Amino acid sequence: MAWLGLAAGVSFVILFFYRPDANERSPLPHGAANTPIVRFLALGDINLGREAGQRLFRGDTLFPFENVVSTLREYDLVFGNLESQLSNQDGETQHPDNNYIFTGPPAGAASLHRAGINIVSTANNHALDYGRAGLAETIRHLRESGVKSVGTSESPDSLFCPLLVVENNIVFAFFACTEIMNTADRSWRNVVCHADTTVLLPEIRFWKDSADVVIVSYHGGTEYGEAASPGTLWFAGCVLAAGADVFLGHHPHVSYGIIEDHGRLIVPSLGNFVFLQPQRYWTQRSFAIEIVFEKVGGRTSLRNYRPLPVRCGLQPEFLSQGEESTIIAQRIQSFSRVM
Repeated sequence: MAWLGLAAGVSFVILFFYRPDANERSPLPHGAANTPIVRFLALGDINLGREAGQRLFRGDTLFPFENVVSTLREYDLVFGNLESQLSNQDGETQHPDNNYIFTGPPAGAASLHRAGINIVSTANNHALDYGRAGLAETIRHLRESGVKSVGTSESPDSLFCPLLVVENNIVFAFFACTEIMNTADRSWRNVVCHADTTVLLPEIRFWKDSADVVIVSYHGGTEYGEAASPGTLWFAGCVLAAGADVFLGHHPHVSYGIIEDHGRLIVPSLGNFVFLQPQRYWTQRSFAIEIVFEKVGGRTSLRNYRPLPVRCGLQPEFLSQGEESTIIAQRIQSFSRVM
């Protein structure tokens, strides 16, 4: 397994190789004095509905993240795709007649906050499972718990506006959008950001001049696909050409690899994180991606990055060594490339 790092100011790619069976976590890097560093971690799909939601109802708000909280709290910014609303449905966390409709309880917002997840995308096909009221409630619970969200809005005028986050003097612009929704009624595009390049790309170009780092979360592609879909890769190429630095894909529920394109990253799918799908091997195994950004002389660059193998489910775990970690690392490597 190889992971790729970029040294600031160096135009060529340096590959750092390690043996998968010795894939132990190393200390996160620290910058020189007065050099701003931001440690960023991106996670896959987080579903706090269904059985996870019932556990939250019992009062254990840290239950989904019990095995990973110590790692998550090492980072300055932790981002995930929130694949469920957080709404009060009188104890219901899954529709009685349709298991594809679900919601986490309001306590899910506190769960995310306690775990150290401070930014989520709410732009996905489950954003309206319990209607616009459920979406508005989700946004409110997140805001009140101190978790920032992007990708949905009660006002169509602000849908394509980025979430701006300043961390250690580095300005991040987060965009989130979805290609799909669980309804044929196109009015969903009034409250959930659609992956419309005619609107999104000009916004990225505009904000690129004000932000140090632009990150785009995209929900689309083929569920359980054998490889990243051509449409996903095309869309990723469009947003990078417009000025994005990192593309994070969601929806397939299985992960692929990491594509490096001249110092920018495409992660076609981060697969699952908190999501119980035991029917397939690769819905239960994925990775998170750690990225370190560094600002030197007023210029921010991607200093290095690496995948962290994950065993997914109701209580995900980071895998630092062993056979399972090796298998995941080999899969990542098989899909990864440098352009």
